[in-house]
Amino acid sequence: MNDSLEFHLILESIAKQARFSLSKTKIIETTPLQKRLEIQRENDRTQAAMTCDRLLGQVPMQGMSDIRLILQEASKDLTLSIPDLLDVARFVRGVVLVKAYFTNVSDLGALADLVESLNPHPTLSESIEKCFNAANEVLDTASPKLKDIRRHLRLTQTKLNDTAASFIQRNASFLSESITLIRNDRVVVLAKNADKNRFNGLIHGESASGQSAYVEPPVLVELNNALASLKMDEEEEIKRICFELSQRIKPLSVELEADLLTCAELDAVFAKARYGNNANATVAKLGKHLELLGARHPLIDPKTVIANSYRLDPFKRVLLITGPNTGGKTVSLKIIGLSCLLAYSGIPVWADSATVPLFTKLYVDIGDDQSIMQSLSTFSAHLTKLNTITQAADEASLVLLDELGGGTDPIEGECLAMAVLDDLRQAKAWVVATTHYARLKEYGLEHDDITVASMAFDLESITPTYRFIEGLPGSSYALEIAKRYGLKESVISQALAYREAAKTEQARLTERLQEAIAQNRALQDQLLSQQAEVKVKLAKLEVEEANLEKTRKARLAAIDDEAKEYLNTVLEEAETILTDMRQSKDAPIHQNIARKSELNKLITEKEEETKLEKAELGQWVKISMTNQIGQIIAIKRNVASVIVNGVKMDVPLTKLGPAKAPEKAKSITVTTEKLAYVPLELNVIGLTVDEALADVDKHLDDCIRANLPFTRLIHGHGTGALRSAIHNYLKSNKYVESYRVGGQGEGGVGATIVNFKGGSK
Repeated sequence: MNDSLEFHLILESIAKQARFSLSKTKIIETTPLQKRLEIQRENDRTQAAMTCDRLLGQVPMQGMSDIRLILQEASKDLTLSIPDLLDVARFVRGVVLVKAYFTNVSDLGALADLVESLNPHPTLSESIEKCFNAANEVLDTASPKLKDIRRHLRLTQTKLNDTAASFIQRNASFLSESITLIRNDRVVVLAKNADKNRFNGLIHGESASGQSAYVEPPVLVELNNALASLKMDEEEEIKRICFELSQRIKPLSVELEADLLTCAELDAVFAKARYGNNANATVAKLGKHLELLGARHPLIDPKTVIANSYRLDPFKRVLLITGPNTGGKTVSLKIIGLSCLLAYSGIPVWADSATVPLFTKLYVDIGDDQSIMQSLSTFSAHLTKLNTITQAADEASLVLLDELGGGTDPIEGECLAMAVLDDLRQAKAWVVATTHYARLKEYGLEHDDITVASMAFDLESITPTYRFIEGLPGSSYALEIAKRYGLKESVISQALAYREAAKTEQARLTERLQEAIAQNRALQDQLLSQQAEVKVKLAKLEVEEANLEKTRKARLAAIDDEAKEYLNTVLEEAETILTDMRQSKDAPIHQNIARKSELNKLITEKEEETKLEKAELGQWVKISMTNQIGQIIAIKRNVASVIVNGVKMDVPLTKLGPAKAPEKAKSITVTTEKLAYVPLELNVIGLTVDEALADVDKHLDDCIRANLPFTRLIHGHGTGALRSAIHNYLKSNKYVESYRVGGQGEGGVGATIVNFKGGSK
């Protein structure tokens, strides 16, 4: 079953994502689960791991290895070797890092039981790493005794070297060479063969030429003995250290093995998660129906694979796929089968979304199973499988049949295929089958529990499109393909005539139905495309409307601020005049009368400004408390829509006064669709200095024409070069009154607030 669907190839691909051998083996040996709770647990773990992998990256399992045999040796009081001890240390260090990784996860979800079962032993790894380095060398810090032995070794070695050098210097004429050598782990000199007995030393053999002898003089014997003794002490101390560390591992061997299995499980889960994230796959859900949306075959190049959607439910358990050769029928069959196997194994499915029923049996008949050893033809092999399937299939079975009834006489094959489908339908099995047979297509259309589908074919280019079309039976297009490959026109014409004559009335009706369905589907695709375009346009309009509303509110707020400031100025002037009149009792009466007339004139002018007898469309008005003049374009109840310098504002009628049209101004009709929208901020992050300054220059011009009081330039932190260039530009702009870096909530030093002359700050 798995070989037909190539499930093992997917497992091999996932295993490449694992970090050490035990988890790789675990993945390769994965078999689909059969219990709902176990499947749900595995999928929940994979889902949680996919989230962690996206947010935090890979789990740190570097250096981990399968240490089960090492732990078994430690539990039997055996002394572990230095490489084995370091493997244990690296594993324990890895457990500590894994545990630390998950402290950054706020919700472990289905991974909680695995993570919480880990029991790090950091002191064990520290003890081992204190004794050995990565090159398997024993460090002096392993024990005080070892440190002392090595100190004496160095002193003895130095004394031995000095003594040998002195001996060579005194006896150079009797020596073949003025060097020391090592023979039998002892320091010796190379004496002339004729003088070898002159020193009364130990002879360790002769050179290959026989001209020299290896002699250990008496002055070196005692030092060599001392050096050998110290080396033996060193080896014994190293053995003692390794045994002591092995004894520390022994009581922890069970816990460490449990941690090892947990880490292998976590590594396997995260390998599945990385596989899913890399493929934009999804974790499947278990349900009562089968629905794969945007499903893709995981062994086809992601750049060329075509996504299709497949559906089956308890009322339509049979899917009959028709279409041309090499059109994707078998691929569709495999996608459905593989998606189920992946879902039951906790592996993400290559689809936008996936829901599958829990099938307890999966039967597959795909490919040419001709066997020379068993003397089975292709048809005989298919019959053997069909016999097994029809004997055992039930309502919890998924049956995948490629070219049902093929390999024999077409008429008999059609009859056999329909009989097999009858039997499987009676058993309520879920069936996905492919076929070329015309009668089988008619058979599918006659039964409500069968969904007939096809693989699309481009008649213009005579090539398959690999698109799955539900509800539309297809053709094999054999004659069209034959024509494309240059078969004689007379042969093609004769074949077409035979095909037309062989059609039954039912076939002709079916063919017309197919054409109608195809036309309807084309119209549906066109409608969906138009709907998508409309949605995009509506979304753009909504964004533009929101931006216009934001600009309008900002402008109205600025106008209110200006109005309040102007009103305060007028009141201050009035108060000044009244104060002067009160304080100037001795002033000539004509001066007080003049001041009183000045106050009355100011009040009268203010009253006339705010008085608008009748508002009309196209009328030029002045907004009270400001010097802004605009034109009314709409009136609703007591509010008028006024255009001021290209910006639309809604203003109460009580705040409008009559005004004359500006000189050279022409009466225009303004519609909201033609209004230019000027945003209150500009983002130039990522641009070069020249590109940014060009955009800033245009944006400031737009702001000034729209009479905006301020704007925000977003340039980011970076190196500060872009900010400095923008500030230098602002210094020289005559319309800029001031600028400052953003405050809290304004972008900080990553943004600059610009105030224009005459605008509200």
